Amino acid sequence: MSQKHRYLPIPRISAGMVLADELLDKLGHVLLPAGTKLTQNMINSMEHHDVHQLSIVVEETEEEMQEDLAAKQKKRERLSVVFRHAPYPEPTASLKAYIEKYREGPTS
Repeated sequence: MSQKHRYLPIPRISAGMVLADELLDKLGHVLLPAGTKLTQNMINSMEHHDVHQLSIVVEETEEEMQEDLAAKQKKRERLSVVFRHAPYPEPTASLKAYIEKYREGPTS
């Protein structure tokens, strides 16, 4: 299994979950660092800081990883179809590479 993060609304967050990213206030001050294991008191105090969702670490199953790989492959195939009749090979190849990188998202 690998770890990913998901944005969850506060009502779906429970004690024991782990923050994937720093939690910042409106001024950019760190309220909680990444990797913090949340307590119920922390979750209850979120409304005072106008926090509506958090990035939470989630375990990804082997099946979910396979589904992700299949979805990424489908996106790559779709880009190949979109760019199959490109009039200018070099700039089009660069554009396609940028789009592929964007769609892949951040690598962990």
